[in-house]
Amino acid sequence: MSLSRLLSGLFDDSEPNTESPATTRSSVEHEESSPTIVHECRNCGTNVSAETTCCPACESDDIVRYSI
Repeated sequence: MSLSRLLSGLFDDSEPNTESPATTRSSVEHEESSPTIVHECRNCGTNVSAETTCCPACESDDIVRYSI
């Protein structure tokens, strides 16, 4: 089966009411104005508080801060 036939088959069954990037832009802009900050141990993935300097689970000092 050719790639073009496969792709056309995937999109033939798509719903016409699906959200497009244009319809979700306002909600994304709202989220960008107030990001959620997550502090996590890079070694084991444990979520920690902002003040944590050493992971309580694995004792690693590699703590990262993510804005999501």
